[in-house]
Amino acid sequence: MNKAPSLLVLLVLAAGITAIVYLVLPAGNQGQDWEQRRTLFQDAAARAAPLIAAINGYTSSVGAPPDSLAGMVPDYLSKLPATGLQGCDTFEYRSLARTAGAIVWYDLGSRQGQPYAGPDRPDAGDPDHAILVFTLDAQDRISSALIERLPKGREAEEFDTERWKSGGKRIEMALALSDTYQLNGMPREVFERLLGQPDGSQVVHGAPWELRINCPTGLLNHDALVYWPTEEYPEHLYGGNTEPVGRWVYVHSE
Repeated sequence: MNKAPSLLVLLVLAAGITAIVYLVLPAGNQGQDWEQRRTLFQDAAARAAPLIAAINGYTSSVGAPPDSLAGMVPDYLSKLPATGLQGCDTFEYRSLARTAGAIVWYDLGSRQGQPYAGPDRPDAGDPDHAILVFTLDAQDRISSALIERLPKGREAEEFDTERWKSGGKRIEMALALSDTYQLNGMPREVFERLLGQPDGSQVVHGAPWELRINCPTGLLNHDALVYWPTEEYPEHLYGGNTEPVGRWVYVHSE
């Protein structure tokens, strides 16, 4: 008597998973190589031209970028355009006027040539060194923390401020840092007391606003096509490497 309900539950779950995968995979892009996908993204970028012009017109008139795209209709734009990409057909917008957005990093020492797992920020410090990276919000508080170029096989060791500042066992102590302190939301003055001055920094948002198309290629993928009005982009953005697509950049997530 229990077999029929169990089978029904399995069928419903299978249908749900299929629907989720369909939603996160841009239909029409699946199975195509990057050059074919690039053409589709170039077409989507071209469709955004009236939208970009409207945002610029609003900014010139009001003195600040709009808070949302809806606020420009119908005075600056008759309707919001679609991307033309099935499965990711919406242009996402956010004002960065009040968002400083930066990353800072700490050198954790040499990997001694060992292979590493996880992301890499090639423009941050010695490429043979692991680094601890904090993303900061507009209030200079940590919004995310991760270790990049982490060598395999290291074990966490108890964090000690003095030992950290002397440069010893930083990789191992960095692994224990999030277990010792609540990093999310920690102000800069607090983590600098613990860790000292960062070894490097980079502005993440150098533009007053951002337009993007979120176009993941899988459940754990966060690829996106991004436009900044400055048209100046870092090599590494939002956890991925950037590649120019006309006046936009494509972020290949890792």
